[in-house]
Amino acid sequence: MASPGETSGGLDRIRVTNVTRVCPEITSTTPQPNLIKLSFFDVLWVGMPPMTRLLLYPSAPPLRSASHSLISSLSLALSRFLPLSGSLAASDEAEIAFSGDGIAFSEAEAEGDIGRIANHDVYDWEAFRSLVPDLEAGELLAVQVTGFTGGGLALGFAFSHLAADGRSIWSFVESWAKICRADGVMKPELAGAAVVFDRSLIVCPSGDSISRQFIKCLAPSYPLLRRHTSSTDASADLSRKTFVLTSGNIKSLKERATSIPTKVSTFVAIVSHIWITAIQARKLNHEDTTILIFNADCRDRLQPPLGPNFFGNCVKVCTVKAVSGELIKGGGHGLSFACMALQEEIRKVGENPLEDLERWVMCSPGELGGRIFATCEVT
Repeated sequence: MASPGETSGGLDRIRVTNVTRVCPEITSTTPQPNLIKLSFFDVLWVGMPPMTRLLLYPSAPPLRSASHSLISSLSLALSRFLPLSGSLAASDEAEIAFSGDGIAFSEAEAEGDIGRIANHDVYDWEAFRSLVPDLEAGELLAVQVTGFTGGGLALGFAFSHLAADGRSIWSFVESWAKICRADGVMKPELAGAAVVFDRSLIVCPSGDSISRQFIKCLAPSYPLLRRHTSSTDASADLSRKTFVLTSGNIKSLKERATSIPTKVSTFVAIVSHIWITAIQARKLNHEDTTILIFNADCRDRLQPPLGPNFFGNCVKVCTVKAVSGELIKGGGHGLSFACMALQEEIRKVGENPLEDLERWVMCSPGELGGRIFATCEVT
């Protein structure tokens, strides 16, 4: 993101016109802003750069009126999802503190038509990046709304993975959208069940010890980490493209996995296909070990379950290893092998997601002992 008054690459011209601090609107249902001690599920992501997301709206109201609605509804949404308005505490403990400063909300103007970036399946990463704000050191959420001279709006946001996983952040976005559509009024039917932030609900006797190991391994200089902020994607030089799989494509994939006795899910079929095609594209030797990494949502798999209203991180990083030659066999054998390996890992996660908790602590991908090809998530 450019500073106020400056231009940024990726689009013909983009100018930040205003930066506002948005604080949670205190209501009768706003939880008391106490320190939130992060769990090992949260601290697992301590070394991650800010996560970024971008929503494009080709048909949208003018920037000024849209900003007013977005700011007022954001304030109400933050009152339900209070941790996002906090910051990392300046202590050795991994905690979220609340200063009352709120979050940065940037307004920007871009020359051109939003269709230039919205209607292409090959992504213009530099253009997308200029529509997402930087996240200041220690803060957990920042938002930027950009109006295009040719019409349309882009809503970009950056957030710390320490505060929330994908399921949590999208529950926040959905709540914000509902309030915004209701003209910035928190109607009772929009509030829904109370959002749960209490990490003590995660029953794990060794949780604190695992958290300390994560910090030691992944961020040994913590809490100095909170003073170093970068929203730059280390994979910025990679190409990005959207591939659309129809229901017919997915059905065909499932039918090719002929030697599996159990039903193949859509997730398993697609991810197995990605794994195999990535190996083929890299032309690996048949004896090379390959690794598939995916995240599994543990909310409903823990004992006791956390439930759908838990806000934070609750995903386990799962790995599946296989020799390249087994995966690229023809006649559906390779796909069947990949599907069975993936299904077995999902089965183990379902039975006891914390069984191998001690193995989660890995200082580098190299310690996995193979070539990593894909990341994805199963809920």
